[in-house]
Amino acid sequence: MANISIINRSNLQGRQRLDAEYYHPTFIRQDDILSRKNPLTIFTISHSIRSFGAYSLMNQVYYKETGIPFLRGIDIKEGYADFSHVIYIDENSHELLWKSEVTEGQVLLAMSGSVGNATVACPTWKYPVNSSQDLAKITLKDGYDPYYVATFLNSKYGRFQTERLPVGSIQQHVFLWQISSIKIPFFRHLSDRISVITRRAIEKLENSLDLYQQAEQFILAELGLQNWKPTRALTYVRSYSQAAKAQRIDAEHFHPKYDELREHIRRYPNGFLRITDIATNSDETVEPNVHAEDDYRYIELADINQVIGTIESANEIKGKNAPSRARMLLRAGDVIASTVEGSLDKVALVSEDYHGAIGSTGFFVLRPRTVQSGYLLALVKSMIVREQMRCEASGTILAAVPSKSLQNIIVPNIPFEKRNEIAQLVEESHTARREAKALLKKAKRAVEIAIEEGEESALAFIG
Repeated sequence: MANISIINRSNLQGRQRLDAEYYHPTFIRQDDILSRKNPLTIFTISHSIRSFGAYSLMNQVYYKETGIPFLRGIDIKEGYADFSHVIYIDENSHELLWKSEVTEGQVLLAMSGSVGNATVACPTWKYPVNSSQDLAKITLKDGYDPYYVATFLNSKYGRFQTERLPVGSIQQHVFLWQISSIKIPFFRHLSDRISVITRRAIEKLENSLDLYQQAEQFILAELGLQNWKPTRALTYVRSYSQAAKAQRIDAEHFHPKYDELREHIRRYPNGFLRITDIATNSDETVEPNVHAEDDYRYIELADINQVIGTIESANEIKGKNAPSRARMLLRAGDVIASTVEGSLDKVALVSEDYHGAIGSTGFFVLRPRTVQSGYLLALVKSMIVREQMRCEASGTILAAVPSKSLQNIIVPNIPFEKRNEIAQLVEESHTARREAKALLKKAKRAVEIAIEEGEESALAFIG
C-alpha cells in the first residue's frame, strides 16, 4: 500500500527539494526523532569538507598497477576501506591531485557509487593515499571522534540523511554543501565506547587479512614459488600434433609459463594430484522457478570477497524472480570458484550461514573429498590453480573454464599436517572477519539505541 505525505509549502526544507522521495514519511519520522537530541551539523564540527579539484585534471592522470592507492566510492564499506580492488596513480598524478589527498583521521564518506558508506582513514594505512571525486574527506575539529562520526553515518539515522541527499536523474550524486547539513547527535560517554569498539573491529579486519596471506604464502613457500616469475617469452613454437591434442590454436593456451608452473608442481617431493582427486565438481542443482513463491538466497560473483575468500552478501529473491543462472545448490564447506576468465580470483568458502543458498552457474562448486575446506579454498585461490585455470579458459566473447578442463589442473600433494595448518589459518582469518563485522554492527546499533531509548540503554547494550 502506498504511503502518502502532504507537505506544506512553508515546510519545504530549504525550499530546494520538490521530489516526493525526499519527504517520505519514514524520513520525516526519523528526522523528527533525531532533532529531539539537539544534534550538531557536520559543518559545525568540521575544520573542512573536501572532495576533489577540477575534474578536468583527470585527463592528465594515468592509472598504474602499483603506486599510490586511489580510493573510490566503491572501495568504502560500512566502517572500513576495502583495498582489494583499489587502483593506483603515480607521484606526479598525486601531486596534481593534492586537493584529494587523504590524511590520517579523516572521515571518508562515499558521495557516489556506494552512497552513504563511511569509514576513517586509519593510522595503519600505507600513506600517501589519494581519492576520487566520489569521496568526501571530512576533517573534524578537536574533541570530535572520527570513529564515532563514521559509525553514526553508517547507522540508520545517518543513512536516512544520505539517502535523501542524492540528486540527478541518471547517475545520482551528493554534493559537499549537502553533506555540511547532515545532523549528528553527541552523547557524554558513548562516543569513546563506540570509538574503542570500532577500532577493535578494524584491528580484527586487518588481522583477518594477515592470517589469510600467511595461509597463501605457506602454500607458495612449500613449492618455492613465493617470488616466482615465469621466463619471458616473446615467441614460442608448438607442433600441429600438440595443437590437435589440446584442440586449441590460441597462443595464450600454449604460453611457456604454464608448462613451467606445472613442471614446478610435478617436482614437488611429496608428489602431485589432480584437483579432481581431492574435490568433486558438484552438479547438484535446484529449479527456483518451480517454487515461485519460495524465498531463496542467491549468490553471484559480486557477492564474493576475493581477498580472503568469503561470501559477503546474498540477494534475497523469490523463486519466480530467479534468473536462469541461479541454479547451483550450495552446502556448507563447499568452495565456489568463478569459471569466468576475468574473475578467476572470485573464490569463496561457503559458511554455515549460506548453507542451502543457490549460486550462479558461473561458479564451479568444489566439494572437498580428501582435504579440509579451508585448505581447498587457499589452494584454489592461490596462483598455483588460478594460472592453470587461465590456461584452460576458452571462448571468444566471454572466456570461461570448461568443467572438463578441471581434470587438467594439478596440485601439490602437501602432507596432512601442513594442510591442517593452512586450513587453521584460513579458519582463524574468517573468524576474525566475522567478529569484526559483528562489532561494527553492534556499534551501529548502540548509536541507534542511544537516539531512540537514551544513552544509558546504549551503554547497557554495549556491556
